[in-house]
Amino acid sequence: MGRLLRVEGLVPVTGVVAFVLLFGRLGGAGDPSPFAAWVGLGVLLAPAIMVYAHRGAAAWAGVLAAVVWTSLAQTASAALVCWAYALVVIGLTRRDRTPVAAMVPRRQPPAPAGLPHVAVPAEAAGLALMALAMAGFVAVLLQHAGPPWVTGVIAVFGLGCALVARAVTHRARLRQLFGTPQPMHAVRVVEQMGYVHVLMPHPGGLIAKEFAFDVAEPGWAGESEAKTCPGTLYGEPRRGAWCAVEVQGRIHVPVGPVGDVIEVAYDVVQGLPREIEDDEEQLVDPAALRPADRGVSAFEPREHRIAPPRAWAATVAIGFGAALAAGELAGIAGADPAVLAPVAAVAGAFGYEFGWRAQLRPRLRWHVGGVAAIGFRGPDRQPWATDSAVVHDDAGTVLLTAGESVLTVPVPPPWPSPESQRNADELVAALRDARSQSFAISPLPPPPEIEVPRRPLALYASWLVSIGLTLLILLPAKI
Repeated sequence: MGRLLRVEGLVPVTGVVAFVLLFGRLGGAGDPSPFAAWVGLGVLLAPAIMVYAHRGAAAWAGVLAAVVWTSLAQTASAALVCWAYALVVIGLTRRDRTPVAAMVPRRQPPAPAGLPHVAVPAEAAGLALMALAMAGFVAVLLQHAGPPWVTGVIAVFGLGCALVARAVTHRARLRQLFGTPQPMHAVRVVEQMGYVHVLMPHPGGLIAKEFAFDVAEPGWAGESEAKTCPGTLYGEPRRGAWCAVEVQGRIHVPVGPVGDVIEVAYDVVQGLPREIEDDEEQLVDPAALRPADRGVSAFEPREHRIAPPRAWAATVAIGFGAALAAGELAGIAGADPAVLAPVAAVAGAFGYEFGWRAQLRPRLRWHVGGVAAIGFRGPDRQPWATDSAVVHDDAGTVLLTAGESVLTVPVPPPWPSPESQRNADELVAALRDARSQSFAISPLPPPPEIEVPRRPLALYASWLVSIGLTLLILLPAKI
């Protein structure tokens, strides 16, 4: 799910906006052919899914979509909408440009015995999807499948091309890594089976960059205790880059790019992140505690939930977007106006139900006796235990281990103000505070009670308003 929420999500969001404008207000494809609308929909859909596999291929697909819609559009406005869509995809590819490297020594990495054949799963999946798309195209030509299949054929073929392009790009970057001089960095390395874990201390020694990548050969599987060895990193330590590392004469050849790069507190003496010990002891950061969480009674329940304005805004966007998209698809499929309303109503109901379960309903209550949570599926109550832990992943989620459960608590940035809810650091500090107090109290009370709230009338009202707005937007173009 995290992958869907990254910057690549700008492309499908822009595609949805273009879809609503092109097939709604701007009247759709001007060509009367039964295939025109489905071809137009397919070239809009392809970049939105291709961008997750290869941004460059998605950019070319966006340009192709704009060219196709220039011939299909009834007005200049429709063509401009699709060119704007293409510009968004092209702009996203600029993030793939290699940034200016730091002024560090450069040297060509030691040549390995051979380079591995990387990205095989992406290549195999891409070729399979392209073959499947070609079979679907033949079925359409032979009239074994109707015009709507053209949309799927275009989208699947585009995704296959993006996956093949991904494999080709990865192999080219691996060859470039060992064929040209690369920046050199002194690092600490943990060698594991099939991957290496790297710490690159900053010059001051107080913090370090931490990241990992898969390697071709099995790593060193010696001591089970975390222990780092000095090594030399070749390449730029950033997400998506290709790096190799040399440790005591052994060169580790990557089979994939670097993953997430984070900054951690660094212990110069041990050569390890200081946060390892902090996480084991689950220390409380007093500076992160809110005034309301300081000096509170150990038995007083405290509660966390997503800020209501933010939760309602997200829920309405999900529900209204689902209704509008379903109505547009029904219109493209040639459904009568009488069918459009129930289709939009059902899709909107599913969207609002998802928003209710993912945004409005989730909440967490806790005190010295344990935690009680209501998540997407339902309630859960668990006591604190000696092995309980509370951490957050820097992506808007707090992971809470308590009793026999691992709870995932959504903690998006507070909106519209910092006072509207706790942020991730504040929630972690408040939970650790209650957990640490539980070790000094006996007997402990049971976890706090929590009730599953009912769906408010405002949720049903928002659903009805969304259906009305959907019909007002779509029906004038259908009548």
